[in-house]
Amino acid sequence: MSLFHSILSQLQEKIEKGSDQSEKIASIITSIIGTTVSKDQIVVQKTTVRVKVAPTIKMAISLKKEKILTALKEANLQIDTIA
Repeated sequence: MSLFHSILSQLQEKIEKGSDQSEKIASIITSIIGTTVSKDQIVVQKTTVRVKVAPTIKMAISLKKEKILTALKEANLQIDTIA
């Protein structure tokens, strides 16, 4: 395999891993707050999750922040903060 294909393969693996992680996070948040949050609204930066949603949904997330963080840790996701 050429170097170019190797690099593309590594990038694809990282993208898929990030997508799976965002999907798990979105699913956990959705189940806890009772409002749909899609994986496209989730951005993970190191151990911080940024959720790009309407202010009312952000408020629901902040009210149940501890419960969400606990569920994320139980799912073996290395998330410490929700912003």
